[in-house]
Amino acid sequence: MDPETSRSLFTEQLQCAQTSALAKAFGWQFEANDDRVFVLMRGRGEGKPTHLLRVTFDDFPARAPSYQFVDPKTKEAAGCVWPPNLKCREDIPGICTPGTREFHEHYHKNDAQYPWDYKTLTVLNTLAEINRLLERSGG
Repeated sequence: MDPETSRSLFTEQLQCAQTSALAKAFGWQFEANDDRVFVLMRGRGEGKPTHLLRVTFDDFPARAPSYQFVDPKTKEAAGCVWPPNLKCREDIPGICTPGTREFHEHYHKNDAQYPWDYKTLTVLNTLAEINRLLERSGG
């Protein structure tokens, strides 16, 4: 798929996530930058930390976006910024939930039970699940 169509499809999904009731309820803040989007996710409650999630959508919708927690200052990957119990593996860091590139291309590659489909595994659905996992982990 050509880059313009890819960007258009992703932008459409991103706009749905940005304007969603979930984004408002959880206080997600979005910053777009080329083929990446940064989402600041805030823990609910007093003293809960914030986490910066980098969503890379190159080759969308042929490939799922990559979701990685990154350092809020440098916006680069750093193992120490991952919330507790959310990094699936050290050798291939990622969030083990449908809708993430790491899930579909590494953890459950060739698993017919979990096909990648950008129409059902939307950015909003994936962010909602990551948020749920984040809250459950205590992060």
